[in-house]
Amino acid sequence: MSETTRRRRTKAVRLLLGVGAATVAATVLATTPALAGGTPPPPPPGKPTDPPDPGPCGPMKTMRDMDMREIKEMIARHESPNGLAGDPHVYRDSRGIPTVGIGFNLNRADAAAALAAVGANYADVLAGRADLTQLQTTLLFEQAMAEAYSAAYRLVPGFDNLSMSRQAVVLDMIFNLGPTGVAQFQNMLAAINRGDFEAAANEMASSAWKTQVGTRATHDIAIMRRGGVCDPKPLPVPPPPVSPDIPGIPVNPVRYPNDVTTIQPSSPPDTTGGGGGVGHMKCNFTRIEVYYENHWVGFLDIYCA
Repeated sequence: MSETTRRRRTKAVRLLLGVGAATVAATVLATTPALAGGTPPPPPPGKPTDPPDPGPCGPMKTMRDMDMREIKEMIARHESPNGLAGDPHVYRDSRGIPTVGIGFNLNRADAAAALAAVGANYADVLAGRADLTQLQTTLLFEQAMAEAYSAAYRLVPGFDNLSMSRQAVVLDMIFNLGPTGVAQFQNMLAAINRGDFEAAANEMASSAWKTQVGTRATHDIAIMRRGGVCDPKPLPVPPPPVSPDIPGIPVNPVRYPNDVTTIQPSSPPDTTGGGGGVGHMKCNFTRIEVYYENHWVGFLDIYCA
């Protein structure tokens, strides 16, 4: 190969190398935005975003308030494994107290008079020789509810300002402990009266009552803390016919087993912003209407003034 040919080939190789380097550089710049002056790629994903707060009832559930019917059903479930049906035959509760119906204490001082008022013989019921009818069980429970409301107004002056769910908690504790027992929860009552329901729930949770009662207390504490319930609203109860003594369509009827239904007057809607409203039972109403076996059988006088 001549010297001239060698020089020509060397020059051609150098030109090809120069074109290749330029092509590589252009490719790198084009495929690397940061080097080409473009927008850098996003950083690698970090910790995933926290899910939205599911609220006090958890996901897919909504908190709501209770109504009068649900309050009675809740207390009845806590008082008797048979709920609103109650226990027609006398039994001894966990403390050895003779009990009948929906948690009715046969050792209370006025037990004989209370049973006589509903047509039952105290001695026979206590001895197990006679059982209560569903109507008698219902009447005893409704009277006990009225008495619990009376005690609640004494213990919590602002009782009407509470949600009905929190009212249910106070009433349930009165059924469980009696007014005297609930009065011992001075810090809890003070917290309720000032509207500090978290503190009230904490007082309940730290008490010996919580340990002794168990599930019932846990349920009450959760409702006191939340101010409502998370369960779906139960299907409405068809109202009985219009009562001869209470005008209009009955509001919030409570359907007991064996065709016993009770209704009661509700306090008028509150116009002062202080609470109350339809469904709240007030002790200035003195009767509860009773519908049994397709006819009105009279009314229950409420002694809770």
